[in-house]
Order: sequence, then C-alpha cells, then structure tokens
Amino acid sequence: MLIYNISYVAGVVCVSYLAELPQQVWLIAALIYSFVSLLLATGLVLNNQQISAGSSFLTSKRYFLMLKRFAYRAVLLLQRRWLVAVHVFVLSFSVAALHGHLLLAELFDDTVTPRKCLVSGVVTGIPKIAVNSNRLLLLVDEAVCGEVNVDLNKISLSYYYPELAVQAGDKIQVQVKLKTPRSSYSYGTFDAGLWALNNGVNATGYVREVLSIATSFSALQGLRHQLKRWISRQQISDSAKATLYALILGDKSAISDLQWQQMRSTGTVHLLVVSGLHVGIMVAIGWWIFFVIRALLRRLFAGSGFCAALLYLPEVGALSLSLGYVFLAGGSLSTQRAWLMALVLIAGNWLKLKPNLWQRWWLALIIIISWQPLSVMQPGLWLSFVAVASLICLQGYRSNSGKWLVLLKSQIWVWLALLPLLLIYFQQVSLLSPLVNIVAISFISLLLLLLLPVLVFGFFKVEFPLQLLARALDYFWLVLENLESSAAGLIVSVNTLPKALVLLIALSCLVLLLPIGKRMKLVGLCAALLILFPPVRAPLQPAQFKMTLIDVGQGLAVLIETRSHTLLFDTGAAYDSGFNYFTASVEPLLSHLAIDTLDLLVISHTDNDHSGGLLAAQKSLQIKKLDSELQGDGSIDHKTCQSNERWQWDQVSFHYRQPETIAKTNNNNKSCVLEIATEQCSLLIMADAERKIEALLLPSRQRSKQKVLVVGHHGSNTSTAAAFLKREKFSDALVSNAYNNRYGHPHPLVLARLKAHNIQVYRTDLQGSIELQSSAEGCSIKSYKNRHKRYWW
Repeated sequence: MLIYNISYVAGVVCVSYLAELPQQVWLIAALIYSFVSLLLATGLVLNNQQISAGSSFLTSKRYFLMLKRFAYRAVLLLQRRWLVAVHVFVLSFSVAALHGHLLLAELFDDTVTPRKCLVSGVVTGIPKIAVNSNRLLLLVDEAVCGEVNVDLNKISLSYYYPELAVQAGDKIQVQVKLKTPRSSYSYGTFDAGLWALNNGVNATGYVREVLSIATSFSALQGLRHQLKRWISRQQISDSAKATLYALILGDKSAISDLQWQQMRSTGTVHLLVVSGLHVGIMVAIGWWIFFVIRALLRRLFAGSGFCAALLYLPEVGALSLSLGYVFLAGGSLSTQRAWLMALVLIAGNWLKLKPNLWQRWWLALIIIISWQPLSVMQPGLWLSFVAVASLICLQGYRSNSGKWLVLLKSQIWVWLALLPLLLIYFQQVSLLSPLVNIVAISFISLLLLLLLPVLVFGFFKVEFPLQLLARALDYFWLVLENLESSAAGLIVSVNTLPKALVLLIALSCLVLLLPIGKRMKLVGLCAALLILFPPVRAPLQPAQFKMTLIDVGQGLAVLIETRSHTLLFDTGAAYDSGFNYFTASVEPLLSHLAIDTLDLLVISHTDNDHSGGLLAAQKSLQIKKLDSELQGDGSIDHKTCQSNERWQWDQVSFHYRQPETIAKTNNNNKSCVLEIATEQCSLLIMADAERKIEALLLPSRQRSKQKVLVVGHHGSNTSTAAAFLKREKFSDALVSNAYNNRYGHPHPLVLARLKAHNIQVYRTDLQGSIELQSSAEGCSIKSYKNRHKRYWW
C-alpha cells in the first residue's frame, strides 16, 4: 500500500507545480478511465475466489465478456504493482487539476469585469484593525460591477474609514474597487493568489464608500467579538493581550515585529500560530476531562445499561472540545486540517478493522489533500504531518527513562524530523529549539488548560485569574527575550543550501530516527552536522555583474552585484497602511542571497515609489554609503549622486550619466541616472528621468557589445524618446510597473517606439522580477515568472 499512497500524494503535488492546467476534457477522461480501471481491479481482488465459482452476475464469465477490455486491464493491474501506482497517480492528478479549474473559474477577472462594484454582504471573522488601514472578509450576498451581476462568494477588503466600526456578523453595503488576487512575483514574497485560492477568496480590493451598516446577531462571531473587547479592556500588558488574541481567537495582528523575531530566534513561532499543536493539546485536554467524567458516571450508574453508552465518551468529548476551539480561533485552514487529522486518528478506534497508526496517518493525509489540493504548497501541512509521523515512529521504542527525559527525547526526535523542512521553507533553524520547546509547549498546554476556567470567571466579571495569566505571559516573553540575546550564535542560517545537500541531511535525519545500530546512527549524525558548514555561493568572476530588477509594483528597486560588492538602486514604495515593498519584496531576496551589507544604496530621487523603503532598509541592513538627497540615520556616509562621477568595482565600471542640475525642473528630472558596464554588457538605469534629461545625458565611457535599458518613469510617455533610443542602440528594455496600474504604464506609444527599434521588452507586471547577468557573450536575461510560474499566476 505504501507505493500507492505515495503515488496519490505525488499526483496532487505535481499539479501544484504546473504552469498551466491541462484541458478539462482530457482530465475528465483520465479520471474516468483510471477510476474504472482501479474499481475493476479492486473488485477482482475482493472477489478473486468467487470469480472462478461464478457465484453472481458481477463475478460471472458473462460479466467479464461484457467488459472484456476493462477486465483485461484489471488483470494487468493485479499482476503489476507499478501499473496500479500509475493509475493511482493519474487519478489523483486528475482530481487535483479539475479542482484547480474550479477554483480559477471562481476568481474575479479584472481584465474583463469592471473593477468598481456595489457589494452587499456579511462580515465574517474579526476585522484586522491597524493604525492607518483595516481589513475585513466579506461573504457576498450580491455584487454588481458596472451593470453586470457578478458571482462572488468571499472578498477581502481594506478600508480607511474610522466610522466603519463593523464587527463580525454585520451586514454592510459598500462601493468597492476590486481586482484579481495578485502579489509580486519574486523570491520569498507572499503569494496572494495562492492564499486566495486556499481561503476561498474570489477578489481583493478596497472600500470607496460606505452606504449602509446593519448590525446582525451571530452567536459565534458575536462571542469572538465580545471576547476581544473584554481582553482589550483589561489592565494588562500589550504583549499579553497580543498573545491572548492569538491563542484564543487566532488573531495574530497585534503581535509585534519584535515578538516575531524573538520567536524565530528561539524556534517557537508555532506556539502562537494556532495550528495542529494547539488542536492536539485541546484534544488531549478534552480526552482527560471526559475520561474523568466517564469514570465518575460509571461509579454513579454502576450496573446499569447506561455505562455501555459511555464507552467512547472521552473520544467524543475530545473531538467536541477541540472542534469548539477550532471555531473560536477562527476556523483557519490549518486548524480545520488538524481537527480532521485528529478525527481520522481517533475514529480508527471505532472501526472493526482497527487500522494501525500509519494507515490512519496516510488516510488523514489523503483526505486532506483531496479536499484542499493546494494545501500541499503550505509548509504547515508538511510540518504537522511530519511531526506526527516522527511521534508514531517513537511509539516503536520502549524507554524506562523519566518523564522529562522522554519529553526531551521526543522534542529532539521531532526536531530532527522537521530539520529538512525547516531548511527548505525557512532557511534557518535554531539549535536551541528542542530545549526551549520542552518548557514552552508545556507552558502553552497549561495555559490552554486554564483558559476555559479563566473565561468562565470572566463571564461572571471576575478578572483576577486573567491578570494572573497575563503576568505569567509577561514572564514568558521576558524569558524568550533573554534567550534570544544569549543564544544568537545557535541560529544556523542556510540561505542558499543546494537541494542535494538538503536531501543528504534529510536522509541523515532518517538514519538517526530509524531503529538501527549505533555506528550507522553516528554516520547519520556526522552527515547531519553538515548543516553547520553550509556551502558558500559561487562568486561572480572579475569584470562580471548581475542585476535583479525586483518586482515592487509601481516603483523601482534594482539590485546590482559584482564579485565582492553590492549596490541597491532605490527601495520601492511605502504606504500609510504600514506596508512597504522593501520588506515585502526586496528583503526576502537579499535574505535568500545572504546579503546583509550594502556597499552603496542609491536613492535616485525623493518620490515615494523610489525612496519609500529607505527607513526599512536602514533598519534591516548595514549600509556603508548612501547617495541620495534624503538624509540617512547619521551613521551612514552620505552624499548626493554627482553628475559624471565614475568608479570601478571588480573591473566593472559605474558612471552617473545625468547632467548637471537643471533649473526650474520637476522632481523626476532630478533623478540619478546610473550606468553599469563591462566590455560585453551595459545597463542604463533611468529612474524617472524624462526626455529633457535623455537629450542631455553625458556620453558613455564604455562601448559594450550589448546595451540594456531600464525604461524611465515606468514606461510613461514622458520618457523613452525615439531619438534617445536611436542614439543609444539598446537591444533590450526592462520596465518596472504594477499590473493593471491606474497610470496605464507602460504607455502604448512607448511600447510602439521600442518595437520600432527592434528592442525586446521585459515587464515586471507580466514576468515578475527580471535577472540580467553579464558574460563573455553579452547580457543574458531571464525572469522569475517564466522559471517558477504556477497555474494560478
């Protein structure tokens, strides 16, 4: 059965990596064929003895004459296990791909449907409240876009109206502007499309006008809202409030960046993200509570038939209590998956067949990925299942050790099992994590156990127990803070770990977990320790540079790397909501490349879409020099970019080609214009410079074989004049602009001029981040989206 289970999972995983989905007609045909073939094969297995006896029509020779072809296929399936596995793969592949078609059909298409809509619906979940921007989820009753009724189920809206004091369950009517869920296409960025498909969100947008709000009663949503209000009124610390919001309501919006950093450093992020751990703890708490209740009831009703009905009371009580917690915490996908896994594992005790733990584990995994195929793209799914699998493995060992030693062993066991996944998904692991989690998980378990009586006391306006709980949480955060500061050297970061090495470490961890000899375990331990010596990324050669035009929406951010130097040209925009593109798109790429120091940061001019991320960059990176009109934080060597300034890094030439300052000009024409060049390849970054500056550009000092342009002002018609293109003779042009932006960039006339000069155009809105690397042949260009495209992009 193992090969069939793996085949089913592999089929679902393969679909999630497709750039395009196969046509539905072929998928339906493959689904029917594989299902019927497997059904016949299963029938032959179950009725193998009856076939020869001819005991019924379905097992008679006449039946097989009627379905001769399918029966022959079934016989082949019985004889060849690999053929069964292929059919199982085709079955799961077809199911997952058809599910993908259904999800895509429900998405709002902003290229066809008018974006300005009148929407009415019910607020679901607790709205996320921030300083300058709030967000809510709306279950749509009716949506009219233009004059067309649009079928929408759920939309995510941001709003900036303080008077829109809505709560879960309220019915509202609003004027909105919608778009297809989309995010930047760059390494490590949040995938809004994947999030929307997984959460049933058809569109995202913002509220333009509030027309009506009607308060509506919802028992569950009202309870969640009242709990949050009650906690917010308590005289306790903000960190304690944020923790209680996260653990009780699944609301992580109040957790500060500092708290997230402390949890990442100590390997305890999972403690405040309500998921399988918390649901599992509630299952255990519920089982013990109802086990005690069953024992008491059996004593009270000893000898009566009522006792027989109490046989499965602990299991039913555990599932009921944990299900209530899932709903209270918002019913996120991760908690739903965890509860479903608990249901399958526990319900196995009620079946006559009594499947073993591994059979239940595989069944839970197959049910979940069949229900939500795209959940295979979420780290939480694999982290949960691998953790449970490691504990199932541990069940095979008997130990006479004390309880604390058993806890330590189980934590190290789970940590080793999760190590490869942590390396793949998060590129860092905390060596302190197993020790910290022994205490931390015990603390969170006790906290969840005490929450129910604390909430009951709160209902009767007795708030002293909550204040004691908050004081304990303050000490918890104090301990994490001290651990973070004292154990900084125990965090291993592996930003560019090769897949082959990850596989070797995974196999090494498997060797450590298997019941084999000590010598083999020692070999596995030595191999796993390779994590402490990650390979260094191969440096560029002298006279070679690499450029990444990062997808930052309607803004600009260009990363330049030479053999031993790094330059960042602009940082993207920042907004009043707190969102900034440096943190969202630039920082993940720098982290992936293990870059924490910039030799030079250039801010071309003061427009927000170019300079907005400066503050975030100064907090995140060590910056040696800053060329900008804006001031640094005082610790950075600062000046403005000087016309005709030239320097050389690793035999790569850098040249500011903008003319001297022009009187009475706009801010765009104050942009720094930087050329990076070798004999084979040159790149000219125009920032927002317009035609006036293009005509006055200083001549280049480098004659390169191939010249590439980063188009000025995001493709606005104010830039990229025909005379400029004719003079410079570019082979390729790169445009940094947002998808479906309100400015209409890049302008059709600009695209026409580029085409007229036989210039190949690359756009971040269509292709994501664009990478250029110089070589002896010239400039090679490739895009992130073309290399990593998924069918929902």
